[in-house]
Formats: sequence, C-alpha cells, structure tokens
Amino acid sequence: MTWTRTSREILPVPPSALWAPLADFTRWPDWDPDIARAESHGPAEAGSTGFLVPNGFRGRVHSRVAEPFTITSWIQDREIALRQPIPFGAMDLVLRLTAVDGGTEFVQQVTLDGPLRGVMVAVIASDVVKHFDVKCARLTELATAQADHDA
Repeated sequence: MTWTRTSREILPVPPSALWAPLADFTRWPDWDPDIARAESHGPAEAGSTGFLVPNGFRGRVHSRVAEPFTITSWIQDREIALRQPIPFGAMDLVLRLTAVDGGTEFVQQVTLDGPLRGVMVAVIASDVVKHFDVKCARLTELATAQADHDA
C-alpha cells in the first residue's frame, strides 16, 4: 500500500520565473525549509542522480546511510520528479508547474511506498507536506526578486 499527498497553490509568477530556483538543486535550501543541502551529480536530466540532506538530526543520519536520489522526470519549465530510496521502499517527489490565469499552479506530490512507509511518513514526509505553504511563499519571493533584478 502507498501513501500519497498532493498539495497545490497558485503562485503569482510565470512558470519560467519559478524554474530557476527549482532547477538548481543548490538553491533548494533557499526555498525548502526541510532541506539543508542539495546537489546533482552531473547535468540535471532524467536518469541523473543527486543527493538531498534534510535539516537537523534527520540530515545527519540521512547523509550517512541514504542512497542518492534519481531524477525520474525533467521537463524544462514544467516538472521535476525524484525517486529517493528509503529503507525497503522509495519516496517519489514530483514538483509540477502549470501556467494558469494569474500565474502558475505549483503542485507538489509526495508518495511513499514500502513496508516502512508509516515510519517514513512520521520521520520525513509529514514535514514535506506541512511546510508546503512556506515553500510557496519562498519560491514566490525568489522568483519575484529575480524578475525585479532582470528588469
């Protein structure tokens, strides 16, 4: 059985403005309060790998025992999907951008599968979902600041 949560919000900026902070893994800590460090191993494209380190104690454990994530989807200005192995299963994270009137619909979908999914929901996934509003606010700030800088 799987656990899935989908969050969505309309952000008042175009998808192209949001893509820059999403597509640069080193900038994920700038907008995601649950990430201390993120990196890609080579060019960001489907099939590539990378590493995410959560904040706090979870990050210290994760950085010692976790395997790299794999990018499962990379569609310019539209979608990033990652698969992070977890003990006896996986966490899939999809970030999707869709142009709508007034800006962009930003969707985050988190799916956990495996026999320890209940533990992993308590350890990591609940915060990923809980902090969605903070992520949206920070992404909007970053995209707006970049647009102001480019103007």
